[in-house]
Amino acid sequence: MAKTKRRWTKALIIIGIVLLVAAIALFVCGMSAADWDFKKLSTVRYTQKEYSLEEGAQTDSIFVRYTSAHVEISYREDASNVQISYPVRINSNGEEIASVSVTFDGGALRVEEKDDTFDLFSWNLSTPTLTVILPAGTECSLDIDTGNGSVSVSAANAVNAPSVKVHSDNGDIAISPAGGLHVRGNAEFSSDNGRVAVEGLTAEGNVTLESDNGNIDLTNASASAVSAETDNGNLTLTNLQVSGALTVKSENGDIRLRESVRAASFSAETDNGDIFVAEGGVLGANELTFRTDLGDIRINGALAGSQSDYTFFINTGTGSSNIPSGGSGAIRLNATTDLGNITLRFEK
Repeated sequence: MAKTKRRWTKALIIIGIVLLVAAIALFVCGMSAADWDFKKLSTVRYTQKEYSLEEGAQTDSIFVRYTSAHVEISYREDASNVQISYPVRINSNGEEIASVSVTFDGGALRVEEKDDTFDLFSWNLSTPTLTVILPAGTECSLDIDTGNGSVSVSAANAVNAPSVKVHSDNGDIAISPAGGLHVRGNAEFSSDNGRVAVEGLTAEGNVTLESDNGNIDLTNASASAVSAETDNGNLTLTNLQVSGALTVKSENGDIRLRESVRAASFSAETDNGDIFVAEGGVLGANELTFRTDLGDIRINGALAGSQSDYTFFINTGTGSSNIPSGGSGAIRLNATTDLGNITLRFEK
């Protein structure tokens, strides 16, 4: 009886190995035929469609909602009207399986994809691109939301907008017009899984940057208030001027300040990571709060002013600090780390 069981066990093992080898061989042959391009395995296809506004049509706002698409907003000197190139999802027979509506009413341009289909045996391994080309100098609000894809805004010159709101579920956000982005109201940038990078932003209102899983970079910016938060990622702030509160938070990641960062009040908090001002950088505010559970607080550059300008509230837990609590200056500085050291340096 025992010998019979062993024979069956060996037979099943041999059969399993043969099937595994056959599966690997089929996979290698199939991928070789596809030039190892996994996108070719996708059962979903796209056809590209075009839409244009009449020359001279005034656009006050652009609203985009897409399930899966990279969204590129480009302001062009050679464009005389608004032009849109957008993808429509089709099946293997060329039949549209998602509807896309493009409407223009009262200055509002809307591009919306609706996909209510569900196919258990459908694989979408590619991400198409939706492109919006605007004449240089166009001033309109932007409200962009895509499920799977990146979002970018580019221009050779300055871009002006009443308000900006950009979101991606799974994709990076890159905002970098060469002449800067000037927003008269609020500006919001968020990604659930992706990096958020904004450069050259001037906002008369508040600026919000969020990412669940990704780094946040804000460079050469000014605003009434700035809030930046990521659950898992680093926050890097470079050359900022904030008339109100500057608040940054990361659960797992470093907070890095570079060049000149000035605000009415500054708060930086991370559960697992360092908070530091890079060498050559200067941080200035009327009230400063630093807190990290597991990490150091390091001013490798400098805090604005001299040590006598500050009143210090220092709590190092098991670490050490080169500056004790005390002082009588007008600037309040709170620094707390549970497991880490505190090193403070000053401009004067």
